[in-house]
Amino acid sequence: MARKTDPNKIEKVKKAAIEMTIEYGYRGASIASIAKRAGVSTGYLYRHYRSKEELVEELVDTYLKELKENFIKNFSQDKGLYEMIIDIVFNLFQLAKKDILGAKFIIALVFDISFDKESKKKSCEQLEIAQRIRNLGLKTKELNPKTTVEEVSVVIFTIPFMYLAEIIKKDNYEELLNEKFVRRVAEMCINALQ
Repeated sequence: MARKTDPNKIEKVKKAAIEMTIEYGYRGASIASIAKRAGVSTGYLYRHYRSKEELVEELVDTYLKELKENFIKNFSQDKGLYEMIIDIVFNLFQLAKKDILGAKFIIALVFDISFDKESKKKSCEQLEIAQRIRNLGLKTKELNPKTTVEEVSVVIFTIPFMYLAEIIKKDNYEELLNEKFVRRVAEMCINALQ
């Protein structure tokens, strides 16, 4: 008879993986330490995930799914570059308001070079998003034609995430993640891209 999966244990594993990644980075979070924090055996963890990479990729997909869906939806609408960046920043800030642990996890991975090397999928998706943003900016003439895809990627995946990383350190971070600051961060991005 096959062993049953305990959904509570799986949630504990996911939470432990998120916490360990935030605290120690991608490389510092081992399967053994994740299992220990979750209160499960490493064997239990390996029955559900072939590797730490698979576990973290599943978590990344879960947290980025909504952001990606909103991004794709916004591209189907007739918006300019500035409005598109406002939407990206707004959705990122909403994630932080809804799930601060998830936001910290995504921030930790965005700035973790060792994870970037492990996740070719993440790099490809970032460049694809950056290419679409660049194309939109060129179409609407809101972007300097000399701006490269790599520059767009650096701006879009640094300024909003770094700003959020600084703001969530404050006790009143939810108040600060408002429309005024969404627009300010979008302006910083636009200015950096021109």
